Amino acid sequence: MIANIKNSIRLNLKNIPGWRTSRKILVLECDDYGSTRMPSENAYERLSSAGLNIGSARYDRYETIETREDLEQMFEVLYEVRDQHNKPAVMTAVTSMTNPDFGKIRSSGFNAYFYEKFTDTLKRYYPESNVFEMWKQGMDAGIFVPELHGREHITVQLWMQKLREGDKDLLFAFDEGFVSLAVPGIHSIAKGFRAEFYFDSEDQKPFLVNSIKDSVILFWEIFGFSPRVFVPSNGIFNPEFDRVVAGAGVRFLNVNHSMPYCVNRGDLKYRHFITGQKGPEGLTYYTRNCAFEPTEASYNGIGFTMKQVEAAFRWGKPAIISTHRGNFAGGIDDSNRKYGLGELRKLLKAIVKKWPDVEFLSSGDALDFMQQSR
Repeated sequence: MIANIKNSIRLNLKNIPGWRTSRKILVLECDDYGSTRMPSENAYERLSSAGLNIGSARYDRYETIETREDLEQMFEVLYEVRDQHNKPAVMTAVTSMTNPDFGKIRSSGFNAYFYEKFTDTLKRYYPESNVFEMWKQGMDAGIFVPELHGREHITVQLWMQKLREGDKDLLFAFDEGFVSLAVPGIHSIAKGFRAEFYFDSEDQKPFLVNSIKDSVILFWEIFGFSPRVFVPSNGIFNPEFDRVVAGAGVRFLNVNHSMPYCVNRGDLKYRHFITGQKGPEGLTYYTRNCAFEPTEASYNGIGFTMKQVEAAFRWGKPAIISTHRGNFAGGIDDSNRKYGLGELRKLLKAIVKKWPDVEFLSSGDALDFMQQSR
């Protein structure tokens, strides 16, 4: 009872500060599109058989870059559920623009980093499927709207350093096309080399500044328009980079209420935000206030997400739901996708039933409305 009361207080408190609206706006933000994770079932078995520390967690076990079937079946769910304007649900696809070019990196003796566009990764993984054509269909229909997750979902400089040092397990994983191996001697926030903007020395900053600028250029080249929203991978981002993002034309930066950032030697400090808070050069910060992770081991149905949506609407906030591609990935095991999409369908139908005046918007459209109505 006491735990439930405390949890309810937390759900409400985080929604009290800042801008409000009478509209019941629902946003789905799904991280990790475009990036690779586990290349295949066979790669997982070889890594596991070699005794590498990959475990059975959902991302290592089931998540691989999105397939055509992943997108087709997600679009079916989104089309099925309609808001008060008869508009289908919208998934904001938070996308990394590139993945490592393993061949070129090895040819350099691990002395230089090379990448490939995620669209080329899709062609390499699924040469017969034309997966990006499904991306474009979803975009044209307005139900699958990309925003920016960075250039790559990798702590590149740290990863390259450990490869050059000759970590045998990491090199074995590299040969399988797998990056996110937990190795000893790395700060917990950089575990698995997933936090793009982690650094442990000042001389690593220029690489990261360039990666931000590159990511915006690549986004334009691939999609034909500029990103409105930037979501730093793993929720870590130094304040010095805010101006870089704004200068590249991005208008909204995803942050946490309490957000870590690196200082020299990899130490962490924290800064604190509320949605609508202003940053440099017209940048606006926003937070997510709901979570939906149906393939997490701790998941216990849609009830907790519904409570979060209820708290957001109670205090006049858009319900911005954080989720991840790993919930809906079926390239390794289609039962993972079937379960995740089944829970998404339940959630969306429950939301429409409880709040028939709900409106489905992409992140960019919802945040544009917030800025225009302030």
